Amino acid sequence: MNNQSNDINNAIQEISIPLDKLNKTIELGVKRGQANLTKPKRRFYPLLGIASVTTFLVIGSAFVSPAMANVLSSIPGFKSVFEFAGDNGLEIASKKGLSQKVGQSDTDKDIKLTIQDVFYDGTRLSIGYTQESSRTVQELGELDLRVNEKKINFADSRSGEFVSDKHYAGVINISPTEELPETFELTIGINNIGTETGDWDFKIPVEKSNEQVKTIRPEKTLVYKDTKLTVKSIKVGPAGVKLSVTVSSPIGEDPLNIDGSHLKINLLDSKGMALTQLDGSGSGEEKDNRSVMEMEYRFAPLKKTTSHLTVSPFLIPIPKEMPSELSAPLEKNQLPIILDQGDMGKIVVTDIKYQKDKTLLYFNVKSDFEYDGNMNLNRIWIENMAGTDLTLKTKGYPERIKQDSYVQEFKPVGTNVPLKVLTLKMPKLEILKDLEMKIPIQK
Repeated sequence: MNNQSNDINNAIQEISIPLDKLNKTIELGVKRGQANLTKPKRRFYPLLGIASVTTFLVIGSAFVSPAMANVLSSIPGFKSVFEFAGDNGLEIASKKGLSQKVGQSDTDKDIKLTIQDVFYDGTRLSIGYTQESSRTVQELGELDLRVNEKKINFADSRSGEFVSDKHYAGVINISPTEELPETFELTIGINNIGTETGDWDFKIPVEKSNEQVKTIRPEKTLVYKDTKLTVKSIKVGPAGVKLSVTVSSPIGEDPLNIDGSHLKINLLDSKGMALTQLDGSGSGEEKDNRSVMEMEYRFAPLKKTTSHLTVSPFLIPIPKEMPSELSAPLEKNQLPIILDQGDMGKIVVTDIKYQKDKTLLYFNVKSDFEYDGNMNLNRIWIENMAGTDLTLKTKGYPERIKQDSYVQEFKPVGTNVPLKVLTLKMPKLEILKDLEMKIPIQK
């Protein structure tokens, strides 16, 4: 198992789909997960953090200084870090009053971290924070996490937005390798922020939300070639859905690699629409002459009632070279514009709208593969004639309007500025029908 971490890391990094929103998570997540190891014979692998990533990732937030409070309160609609910088699940939890207000701050080396919000419901443990400094905001280093004073193994994914050059509000999602108790004291230790070495320490009492989380335990196993997939549990709550699975293969083989392709999982509702994946993580060991990965994937909340969820594994081929770009002039009088991605179908651009603070691109995806709410594992972008990518750094991904229809925000441009729209020639993502499982979630 000593080489398995490198194998998985290399496999992920070789996926030639240059999505900015994924790259930072792969780079930082794998490093963090390996650094947090304390148990022998087990390895912990954070996976893709999906659309939760901006170009800068940090932690901290809560009792806010008067100056910071004034800045935040001036932002339209800002009530909490979760609502300002969190995903849809955290926004829902905050608006329902399910998250905890904390109010702890610690300052060292002229850098103030404040823990503002905490949410824990069994599907996720999330922390809202602000960071403020008289200098440029820097990235947090590794976290030392303890539950009731006991060090834990975990992965984390981080996201957020700049309030100003010296103020940052964001969220850290923590994925422990083991179940957490109903109530506990969470100790957070941080020893460096960017180039600054110091001490930022917090002790936070955490209580599980009293909002009901539905747990389904199928314990169902299917086999594809030498790979076994067991769905252990699905937890459905107001802040999201957590899928726990076990994937195993013969010793010496990577369970997440089948025939040179990386194994991933979609979760589909009863209408076949893919839930938006937020992040995933896992721990690995050798057991009963097999390499075993215990995986957890977090998805955005269900927006509509569904009778069942379908676990739909698929394979991402690992190309040896970068996929070719496809482009076309983006002219309103030439709509619709069709970009043929090959085996993966077509993207059809239907509209472009110019606004004072942004440019909106509307498009449909024509594909046998069901992309999630942020069209993860695919990409579309616009450029000016100088080749400048107009993708936003803080929101560089589309949002689903309805099934297979999306809108994406880009930097503002004038209506007469010549533009082009681009995408990639996509490799075929193979859906493993032999491993698909339909899990009823309503009695």
